[in-house]
Amino acid sequence: MKKHLIGMAVLAASASVTCAHAQSSVTIYGSMDAGLAYVSDVGGSSVTRLDQGTMQPDRIGFRGSEDLGGGMKAFFQLEAGFATDTGNQVNAGRLFNRNATVGLSGSLGTVTVGNMPDIVFDYAGKLSNGFQLTNFYLFHPGNLDTLANTYQFNNAVRYTSPTVNGLTFSAMAGMGEQAESASRNRNLSAGASYADGPLRMALAYSRQNDRAAGYSGAFLSTLDLGNAATVFDSLTTWAGGVGYIVGDWRLNALYTQSEVALPAAAGFKQRNGDLGAAWRYAPQLTLNLGYSHSRVEDARYNQFSIGNVYAFSKRTEFYVVAAYQKAGGSASLAFQNYTGASSDDKQLVTTIGLHHLF
Repeated sequence: MKKHLIGMAVLAASASVTCAHAQSSVTIYGSMDAGLAYVSDVGGSSVTRLDQGTMQPDRIGFRGSEDLGGGMKAFFQLEAGFATDTGNQVNAGRLFNRNATVGLSGSLGTVTVGNMPDIVFDYAGKLSNGFQLTNFYLFHPGNLDTLANTYQFNNAVRYTSPTVNGLTFSAMAGMGEQAESASRNRNLSAGASYADGPLRMALAYSRQNDRAAGYSGAFLSTLDLGNAATVFDSLTTWAGGVGYIVGDWRLNALYTQSEVALPAAAGFKQRNGDLGAAWRYAPQLTLNLGYSHSRVEDARYNQFSIGNVYAFSKRTEFYVVAAYQKAGGSASLAFQNYTGASSDDKQLVTTIGLHHLF
């Protein structure tokens, strides 16, 4: 009898644990992408190299949620970027550089706190050529509009509304945490997205105060603007995009405008426009075609791209992509995203590689 009672107690405890786990979940996920790339001109010489993250950024992440009852859930996400070609962290000293958040969601919306991308990337950036045509080189020169997701908001709080008739709103603030000035290092972002069947639209805004120029500075140093700086007083971006699926075609269009204010010189604006099309011409094959135009004052950049992707499965893809840029106006040097400056007004990048999701 005692053995029977003990057995019943063990079964009951086991059922309780199973039920608790059924109300929560944790997922490990990631992406690895490596390809052999050829750049026609970097500082006067061609270069062949092993690139990482061309189709999608290399990353590993953990996400989970717990059902709290009454329609409310707690969730978290940790995501770290790394380089497949070297195994290094993308940002030394910042393990979860891409995302480190915790939050609550319910009938009134979602609140998320931590380190996360801004809404320009989250809403409009996903309608860009770089994202839709799966080629990192297609993000705009200098990445001033942050569509390449390389400038997360620290110390941020974000609210996202419930989706009503396809419409969703979001707003977020990254606190600068400076006692002497509430605005120093502060970041703000807001936006709206709309989805209805094959149609998707987005409008977003972002303002970053006292942001390091970073890789944008390398791009701006190629221009004769007389206003180079290592830190921007502010960087303000507006972005609007649209995507549409018709038959075997996926179409996208995007416009962004970024305005830079500098500490001791005149500011400037960068304007970018994308047009892209992805044609799934066979069950496992997709042809990507794109055109981008970027302008900084009188400097102009026209970029053309083509790519072909073969899907071995939903998780593994083989790709061949190419991007060509021609600089004009006051721009004498071509400069595609993260290539380095050419020695003249032309630059070609081709990559052949393998991408795997897990």
